[in-house]
Amino acid sequence: MFENIENLKVLSTLHKISKPYGKIESRKAHSFSFRVFGSMQYFFEDRSILVNEGEMIFLPKGSRYTYKKVSEEDTVGTIINMDGDFGAVHPSRYSIKEFYDADYIMHHFADLWNFGSPSQKYQCLSLVYSLFSYVSNLESLQYEDKKKFNMIEPAVSYLQHHIYDCDLKMNTLHRLCGISNTYFRKIFIARFGTSPKNYIVGKRFSYAKSIIDSGSFNTVKELALMVGYKDPLYFGKVFKQHFGTSPSAMNR
Repeated sequence: MFENIENLKVLSTLHKISKPYGKIESRKAHSFSFRVFGSMQYFFEDRSILVNEGEMIFLPKGSRYTYKKVSEEDTVGTIINMDGDFGAVHPSRYSIKEFYDADYIMHHFADLWNFGSPSQKYQCLSLVYSLFSYVSNLESLQYEDKKKFNMIEPAVSYLQHHIYDCDLKMNTLHRLCGISNTYFRKIFIARFGTSPKNYIVGKRFSYAKSIIDSGSFNTVKELALMVGYKDPLYFGKVFKQHFGTSPSAMNR
């Protein structure tokens, strides 16, 4: 559905507690709406779509619908409003749990877009393009693709348990699957929309940002070790490339 997007622009974004119910007569912009916490049901003329925690819904410009929360607790969402030439699009739900920067885009995107530096806004825009690439890949999956993805499942499972280990070695991943590194990278990129290295960095620094927000660390060295880096100087350098500021400055 998103193969021919042109002139994409991010108009606005917000992270907030969602209203328990509402009615939209005609949506003013194309939007990604992420369920950070809780569940929301959307009702369109021809169908309804339930969006649970860790999922997102694409809402086309001009669409008409009502919505209500279906979980007892407050529902929290992140919304990215966009404009551009999208072609023929329709409301669609996607799971983004395997997107390499899912935590980042749900929890931190709004702050960086609204209050970040120009370089951070470019980073946000790049992340939106990566997200479009990811969901386009989900839509185009064929049986043969799924068979290939099963080949790298040992590495995916390993990363789920060891992604924050300081001793994690990239070469371990393709060896766990019994395939060459080149073929492993090709399948991994097809599944996650990014390279194994970028996937690991994205997960690690989303976790680092969460730790900083919680204040549950004492030094940058301690923070680096918590997310998988023995060298705090290297960690600080890559962190600044990722967020546009240092861990110390973000912690003030």
